[in-house]
Amino acid sequence: MNTLSVVLIMLVSVLPLATRVHYHHPIAHDDEQSLVVQVRTVDIPVLTNDIGPGPESLRVVAVSGVKGGKAEIIDGRTVRVTIDWASYAVWSGAGGPMGRVAHGDYIISNGYAQSRGTWTVWYLPDMKV
Repeated sequence: MNTLSVVLIMLVSVLPLATRVHYHHPIAHDDEQSLVVQVRTVDIPVLTNDIGPGPESLRVVAVSGVKGGKAEIIDGRTVRVTIDWASYAVWSGAGGPMGRVAHGDYIISNGYAQSRGTWTVWYLPDMKV
């Protein structure tokens, strides 16, 4: 009876180790993109620096809190930002002739848990002296 109990305890204690990888909580790191010229759209590959249980397990599931333009999810891996250059000089948080152009939040998921990160687009023109 003792041998059976030991085997059962070992089986129960080892089993969660094999399944834990699939339920690892993802970690979303903040992303930044710098522009030297004014472009209409910017694609930000937000998943390149995020951490999950596997390279193909993470998906962008939502974008929110967008200021300075519009954002959409492309293929579950990229946030495409359409910049509103007309409002750039007037919304609070804009840095004048150069600075933060647009920003917002994104949520990633591995199907089990979620994590929130931010994306920011900076306009830093090449100044000629």
